[in-house]
Amino acid sequence: MKLVRKSSSETIQLEDGFFWSDENWSAIQQNQEYAINGALIIQEGRKQAGRPITLQPANKTKGWIKLRDLNKLREWQNLQEQFTLQFEWPHDQRRFNVVFNHKDGALESSTIKGTPATSLDTYFNVTMRFTEVSDGD
Repeated sequence: MKLVRKSSSETIQLEDGFFWSDENWSAIQQNQEYAINGALIIQEGRKQAGRPITLQPANKTKGWIKLRDLNKLREWQNLQEQFTLQFEWPHDQRRFNVVFNHKDGALESSTIKGTPATSLDTYFNVTMRFTEVSDGD
């Protein structure tokens, strides 16, 4: 899996140990209410964007990122730019146009060992939150 900064084509390679925790998302938005006479009124439509993509470690032994890449993610989260999230599994080659989801907390991280980082090669568990957007958003 990789995250590509669209404006510069810079890439951060992400290990395959991340789990997309909110993948089961419905593209249909529906409102139901009753009219004065008791009739059910249903309004529904298809969402055009806004799908959440939360990538979190599948377990404590997966979803690791070195501090050097985490620092780049921290820098990128503060840019108001779009990114391409590319899955690179043999069974899944999907691509998503995303922005960092600041509303729900774009990044969470902690060192694997629970101690301060000692080098740029120190590993962190990271949860990344994105929102899928259309190319024109």
